[in-house]
Amino acid sequence: KTSVFARISPNDKLRIVKSLQRQKKVVAMTGDGVNDAPALKTADIGISMGKGGTDVARESSDMILLDDNFTTIEQAIREGRRIYSNIQKVIQYLLAGNISEVSTIFISMLFNIGTPILAVHILIINLVTDTIPALALGVDPATDNVMSQKPVKVGTLFEEGLIKRVIFHGFIISMITLIAYYIGYQDNPSIGVTMGFITLSLSQIVHALNQHSPSISFFSKKHARNWYLYGAMGISLIILLLLVFIPPIADFLSLHNLSMSEWLIVILLSLVPLVIVEIYKLIKKIAKK
Repeated sequence: KTSVFARISPNDKLRIVKSLQRQKKVVAMTGDGVNDAPALKTADIGISMGKGGTDVARESSDMILLDDNFTTIEQAIREGRRIYSNIQKVIQYLLAGNISEVSTIFISMLFNIGTPILAVHILIINLVTDTIPALALGVDPATDNVMSQKPVKVGTLFEEGLIKRVIFHGFIISMITLIAYYIGYQDNPSIGVTMGFITLSLSQIVHALNQHSPSISFFSKKHARNWYLYGAMGISLIILLLLVFIPPIADFLSLHNLSMSEWLIVILLSLVPLVIVEIYKLIKKIAKK
């Protein structure tokens, strides 16, 4: 129950750190002297002073404050959490896309409904609609509530929530791709393949908007805008349209012209992942209240 300790020995500092860790706390320890070294080494993150700290303290710590300013710790934590979160966003985005591609092919084979997407389509999607937005997600700004989030232990990059979101998002994209393929297949198998490819590509581009936060709506004012991401999405969209509308490329990719109604269906289906995720966030927000 005690929160303040004064004039304690190095062994006492070590005991306090271990006691907090036994309570499943993530412990940060700051220090500058030789007597702080054991606690700095044992803590989840040891922070030493760069100017006034001893060599032993600096070697025992994980982070060194070059300006000996405690406010720098907050800035470092904020930036570290932003980087950690962005790595998760990129992983989630890429894995959800890969799962949607694999599950689309698997389900079509399981029910013997033809081939919704070709091997060359998967290659194009991975190179265009996945890679460019994923690079932009790597520089996503931090959310407003980043400092209110609980700290995480080392080695929990694939946390339970991320795995669930990857499977959930991948399944949604896979289902709308199969729906688009089935609708086009009724007229012509080639139209079905074209609608499946465009739906899968467009939905993954739109799905990049879902990555910013698992709880904050994309339309919320709290949502920090990433203009690099919007630019990357625009580039991916332009490349996709060029693939579809340039005849030699379209022929090589076995793509056919779609009617206005078919384009409308593809566009509406591609927005489904964004709508479903937004509804899910809204339900979670209401449930918390």
